Amino acid sequence: MQGKNMISTFNEYDYSSNPARLIAMQALMVAFVSAATFIAVPGPSSSYFNLGEIAIYILALTFGGKAGGVAGAFGSAITDILLGYSIWAPFTFVIKGLEGYVVGRIAGGETDLKKVIIAILIGGHIMIVGYGITKGFLISWAAVLPEIIIDYGQMSIGAVVAIPISRQLIKHFKSK
Repeated sequence: MQGKNMISTFNEYDYSSNPARLIAMQALMVAFVSAATFIAVPGPSSSYFNLGEIAIYILALTFGGKAGGVAGAFGSAITDILLGYSIWAPFTFVIKGLEGYVVGRIAGGETDLKKVIIAILIGGHIMIVGYGITKGFLISWAAVLPEIIIDYGQMSIGAVVAIPISRQLIKHFKSK
């Protein structure tokens, strides 16, 4: 694998010969998302503001859709369970998994700012719509507006922090 950068190594490495390596890489990514999501501030009607979007966006933008999707799904759902929001875990698994996958699929490994912003807007809106609908069915439709406000905040802060970090990581890994 000499001459390959870390991004292409992660995405193109034949894990069938060393599945432990894939499991270890994904476990670290899941732990990163879970730790960031664990930094949470409770909000109205069973919602909470967290920093998980930062981790999901960094991983998705740096390593692509598979990494972003798996880490987003498992890391976020595990944290829902640990924080006592178990009823949300199955929905979170799907919503955050899709969000991470879509962001990474559209702009994984990209440094083009326009493409990255479009990817985050699409992925972020999957999260916002997904949680809005889920909140309406699980809690009440009156609780949807506060959820949307919190989720827009998470998406915005996630983008502002993750974009420069992922761009630097991509440049660094591609130079290796």
